[in-house]
Amino acid sequence: MLIVKKIKILYGIVTGRSGLFPAPPGQGGRARVNHRSVGWVALILGLVCLWGCGPPGSEPAKDYLIRVGERKVTVREFLQAFELAQTAYPGGVAQSPAELKAARTQLLNEMATELVMFKRAGELSISVSDAEFEAAVAAVRSDYPPGVFEQTLIESAVSFDAWKHRLRSRLLMEKLVDAELRGQIAITPEDVASYYDQHYRSKAAGADSQERLQRLKETIVAELQRQKIEDAYGAWIARLKEKYPVDINQEAWGRLEGFEPGVAPGDGT
Repeated sequence: MLIVKKIKILYGIVTGRSGLFPAPPGQGGRARVNHRSVGWVALILGLVCLWGCGPPGSEPAKDYLIRVGERKVTVREFLQAFELAQTAYPGGVAQSPAELKAARTQLLNEMATELVMFKRAGELSISVSDAEFEAAVAAVRSDYPPGVFEQTLIESAVSFDAWKHRLRSRLLMEKLVDAELRGQIAITPEDVASYYDQHYRSKAAGADSQERLQRLKETIVAELQRQKIEDAYGAWIARLKEKYPVDINQEAWGRLEGFEPGVAPGDGT
């Protein structure tokens, strides 16, 4: 059970799996979108915005690895996130040169996508209120026995402040997905009937009352909605990246591709 809860704390924050986030007012218990982030990348992105998703600071203009508008991630921030993931998930990232390169490339792409989403949210003036945020924090913590939540974060090398920062970021991105995609999703009676036949007909005997039948229908609609949002997500992100170009510092990335764990990055990183 503790392992399940640990997955919910770390992995669920990125994927938005049910149980972590209370549904916004008027939305009932519908399923949250899974943004296709998997495995160790979940923890990496769990702390990306703590370092790199804010407005520019005092660093030199050229000191970036990924940049979308005024937001950026530096090479040092990238390496810190990668190393943190290896600490929290021992053995979760393979150590062969080819696999490390693939892992870094995946992280680069995930970070770029997240910067683009934050840029879009800012343009649409989408934000998370303090009340929404505090309600989400309380909902997550209430699901764990006393002390278990904090201990899980400690064991995973994630600070509570970093976790809270990520939770607010995830809530913001979910609001963006709701605003951009959910309204475009249409669920037809034919969709519901087909999904029912494929996944629930054998379980229909349990829906022996009108109330249970209604709950089953709501479950099917939520699952179909999640599935269709996931299907639309890739094309939506591609359009956003056309609108908000991602600038990769190729010189810095070239140095990083030859970087070995435990070796300090070179000048300018």
